[in-house]
Amino acid sequence: MPRTGVDMARTVRPAMARAVLRTLGPRYAGEPGRQGARLLGDGLPVPEPLHARLVAALAARGWPALRTAAERLLAEDPLLAELSRCGGLPELLGRAGLVEPWFHAGHRTRRSPADDGSLTIRHVPSLGRVPLPSESLLVCALYTAGTAAVTGRTPRVEVFADGATGRPGEVLRATRVAGWRLRWSDRPAAGPRPLDAVRTYFAREPARPWRLSATAALLGLAPRTLQRALATAGTSFQAELLAVRLEVAGQLTARTALPLADIAATAGFTDHAHLTRRFHAHYGCPPSEFRRTAHH
Repeated sequence: MPRTGVDMARTVRPAMARAVLRTLGPRYAGEPGRQGARLLGDGLPVPEPLHARLVAALAARGWPALRTAAERLLAEDPLLAELSRCGGLPELLGRAGLVEPWFHAGHRTRRSPADDGSLTIRHVPSLGRVPLPSESLLVCALYTAGTAAVTGRTPRVEVFADGATGRPGEVLRATRVAGWRLRWSDRPAAGPRPLDAVRTYFAREPARPWRLSATAALLGLAPRTLQRALATAGTSFQAELLAVRLEVAGQLTARTALPLADIAATAGFTDHAHLTRRFHAHYGCPPSEFRRTAHH
């Protein structure tokens, strides 16, 4: 598939590239490794094509190497370390979608808990390019390690590759990985809490004029029931809506060249000035400074 200028400009979170490079180790002296190390040493992001080459080299070492990189990233990156402290699988799934864009702008996952307690995850493109098998297997390793950290149980992993199902180590040479299924020996709770469901709805359409009554109806709850559930979790409807909008605005500011007025509209803020006030209060600096810092 042809790659556009925008596509070529996408980057991955430095912590993700660093975890891959550290797992490859100093003996990996190929030019991709040296180039990645130089960029990270200079405080620069790693372009998506270069990251893909590094992950392919890591996958060639087998599933244990991918798991090692995933566990290292979970331990060292603040965003993922926070996720590993979720109260259970439903909370993890509710928050995972918000965190994903910080790590890999071009790929997303679709998560589907099943009635039998298993979890099916599809790795899909969000900006055009189909993920490489090695990239999908790294994300699979992240979900495997992450769910194990949260549930206290290591899942059995079944990978859907080349039209068949196999274990991760059996599909390392696959030409296409469509997704994977995680199964536990005993059934984890799969139903989302009201807080997680609310965050998921907000993240899908941050600019929508969300109202408590309409959101409660989507969840099959009375407005007062939803209010009490959020209060029990130590938050409120408006606080969660603002938090999600600021998360979206932060991602767009750091990862794109969109004008701030467009970011304000996309994230659900009234105008540029409204975005700037809220952004400064939350991140400690205006969006323009945040963007400059992210690019250096």
